[in-house]
Amino acid sequence: MNFSEEVKAELINVKYRSDKDKRAFLSAYVRTAGSVGVRAGRVGFEISTDSRRIADYVSAVVKDLYGIDGEIKPTKKNRTTVVFIGETSEKALSDMGIISRDESGVSVKLGAEWSVVEEESEKVAYVRGAFLGGGSVTLPSSDGSTGTGYHLEFVFTNYRIATDFCEILSEEYFLPKLIERKDNYIVYMKTRDEISDLLALMQARLGVLKLAELAVEKDMKNNYNRQINCEVSNMTKQIDAAVKQIRAINRIEETVGLDRLPKEIRLVAEARVKYKNDTMSELSEKLGITKSCLNHRLRKIVELSEQI
Repeated sequence: MNFSEEVKAELINVKYRSDKDKRAFLSAYVRTAGSVGVRAGRVGFEISTDSRRIADYVSAVVKDLYGIDGEIKPTKKNRTTVVFIGETSEKALSDMGIISRDESGVSVKLGAEWSVVEEESEKVAYVRGAFLGGGSVTLPSSDGSTGTGYHLEFVFTNYRIATDFCEILSEEYFLPKLIERKDNYIVYMKTRDEISDLLALMQARLGVLKLAELAVEKDMKNNYNRQINCEVSNMTKQIDAAVKQIRAINRIEETVGLDRLPKEIRLVAEARVKYKNDTMSELSEKLGITKSCLNHRLRKIVELSEQI
């Protein structure tokens, strides 16, 4: 089960406090995962999803709110389609703000019905319905093995409802982005904090915890990698310095000889050549002098070699 499926599985356990919240949820869900149609002169709607659990959940909400029994329609590719056609199906669509009827007939409303999302809880239910119907969320891998970053999106089939959805999110203090992808309009977010806040808004608490755990894990690995890089860098500098020092010592020995050096400098030179792989700490301990003193004498050796 991927992260999107985990979040959706959590959301279908959320209980709604009022019929208005249920209506807002259904309004968004039908707009993202449903379609309006006519059968035998009756206006109705159907929903389509790759999750039977979600189909059963939405059907139960429709039944509870409008008393309409859904008819499962055979489909391919492991998708579940449920058709809602009955005496009250048109009234249900009208109540959800999806269609309207006048003397010219029935028309589908492209934008959101603002009376459906007046209250705070209705806006939250609407966002939850849009995610269950057309949402997805992906997280980066903790080990950095994939290039996928943080990404949460909602898919809509027309521009008007997508922009209205952005306005609903802005009223909840989110600043989503909107792009067109093929024939759809995508409302999305790409920062960890925004995604975490939105999951919390929808009451996907386990999703929020997983996101936090991933963030901690990535931060720990990043800190570890920075530490390793720092140690490797320091080691490289030490090796480069040791090579330079040994070359300087060899040059002095080949030209004027180490015996010409002051005793304390000569002892350091001989020890540096003898213990090539020792760190400064190890070498200073063997010589019984401080690291600062050792470093000073090695710099002196390099300076003397450059004067030859």
